[in-house]
Amino acid sequence: MTESLFDTNFTSENEPKPEQPTEESTTANTANTNTTTTTVDPTAEDITAADASTESPGDATTTFAADQSTSLPSLQDKSNVDALINYRVLVSAKEAGCLIGTNGQVIDSIRGETNTKAGISRLVPGSHERILTVSGRLDDCAKALSYFAQALINANIESYNYFPLKQLSSTPNTEETTILRLLIPNTQMGTLIGSKGARIQQIQTKYNISMIASKSFLPGSNERLVELQGSVDDLYDSLRVISRCLMEDFSSIVGVSYYVPRGGNGGGSGANSGGANSSSTGGAAGGSATGGGSAKKATLTFPNDIVGALIGKLGARINGVRKITGATIAISDGGEDERVFTITGSAQAVEKAKQMIYQNFKREEERRNAE
Repeated sequence: MTESLFDTNFTSENEPKPEQPTEESTTANTANTNTTTTTVDPTAEDITAADASTESPGDATTTFAADQSTSLPSLQDKSNVDALINYRVLVSAKEAGCLIGTNGQVIDSIRGETNTKAGISRLVPGSHERILTVSGRLDDCAKALSYFAQALINANIESYNYFPLKQLSSTPNTEETTILRLLIPNTQMGTLIGSKGARIQQIQTKYNISMIASKSFLPGSNERLVELQGSVDDLYDSLRVISRCLMEDFSSIVGVSYYVPRGGNGGGSGANSGGANSSSTGGAAGGSATGGGSAKKATLTFPNDIVGALIGKLGARINGVRKITGATIAISDGGEDERVFTITGSAQAVEKAKQMIYQNFKREEERRNAE
């Protein structure tokens, strides 16, 4: 097992986690696969309902890549373990700020922990959209994206009511779930769907996630939005198998027109090279994205018997709070019935740290009450 800075334990790439869901979760996800979602884009629909031979919108001669697969790639198959993959993820400007962190702390730490390359495109004036790119080995990218998902859960970002930032799933997020918006070339959708939707249904059922795609392309491109919704652990597992599905048809991405956010009405324009979309790095944009504020100090007091859970194994949980918020957190020595957390930093950093610590405290209380 690998210890995460974001209080998430991921299984190593050569040691897959058990994949059998409970009967209850299987039933819930089976219901999700039949859901039709209405968004600002009236053609958006559950990807599981799509036929692999359905014609693509805007071009009656373009179809999904033919794919007759009915089973998912095995996570125990090591033949592609060193293969490289590149993910493009649509994020809002506010989400980008949380993923970058103060002075690039969040994105830099994720790069270091996962041995991946990651960057976020520059914010186009008048637009609320940015593109997160992550590239590296299959399981390393899955781990990196899961860390980014954890940062979004901790940040509690507001929702949006317009496409493509609007949530496609009708299921609300909880304190344990979040959404990743993958940008997938239409030519690779067939390998994700599988014959008669078999693969998509298995991914949702086995990994307890919701997976929905916009039926139409993003403006000016032939990429589609594939929304994943679930817990960090489940997103990690599903991304590992999604990566292996995409690698089966990686050659089809030649000539893809990539979505480029632009100002004004939120549309985009195509580009035959993805490099221009992701030139800026987290460190360069971190300061402006997260904001500053005057120095502030706050103290929180917790019972001594719960402090260990707030700190986490080897300090993993409290270190995650430090890295995501940029705040300095000192904890008084033991020996008393209560211990004091002293938080210092910018006003925004201190408030965010307080919220995250209280969230962790609440989760631990709920866990104990459930025992």
